[in-house]
Amino acid sequence: MSEERARLTVAAVIALLALVVGVVLGRTTKHQAPSTAAVRVVDGIPLGVQDTPAGALAAADNYVAIASQTVEQNPGVFARLVAQAYAPSARAATLAQADAVRAADTTDVANYAHGGRAVAVIAARRLDTYSPGRATVTTWLGGVVWGPGLPAPSQSWNLVDTTLAWQAGQWVVVSSAAESTPAPVPSVVIVNGPNNQTAAFDQRLAGMTAPFYGTG
Repeated sequence: MSEERARLTVAAVIALLALVVGVVLGRTTKHQAPSTAAVRVVDGIPLGVQDTPAGALAAADNYVAIASQTVEQNPGVFARLVAQAYAPSARAATLAQADAVRAADTTDVANYAHGGRAVAVIAARRLDTYSPGRATVTTWLGGVVWGPGLPAPSQSWNLVDTTLAWQAGQWVVVSSAAESTPAPVPSVVIVNGPNNQTAAFDQRLAGMTAPFYGTG
């Protein structure tokens, strides 16, 4: 091989290596780009991690929905939610209230123990106040419950007032409670047939789970 051809070959190899390194670095940089998601899931709990109006709404959506569908159905998940997403000053009282709710609602608790299910839906919400580090949200919350321990599947609706504070890089619940005044309730259509029976819910919704809000 001539000296000139050798120099050209070395130059070509160097150019190829530079191209490969550039592509790898580009992919690595892209992969390491900071997430813009409003929530971060930790141990199965979506935590609000953006101190913005949209971030506060996403946090409230998740906290209200998960609390509603786990307080009786899955006390273990509810306890994790309280430990990770509630202000330390609110945790003991919240867990005590949850114990009281379960003790009073023996029908639903027995239904869940025999395989009943509940799904919460955030139908709408409003950011009432926001300033960096503090927010209040009103949520129109719907819930659907079914299972072998109930005469038929049922729905319920509430307006929930939630106060959030920004602590240690995330939103936490300072207080959250249903309003005492009745919430708007959609008309219930009675279906004469198998579609409003527990078996229809179990079969048609098999494998479905409630989504997290603001994850992408």
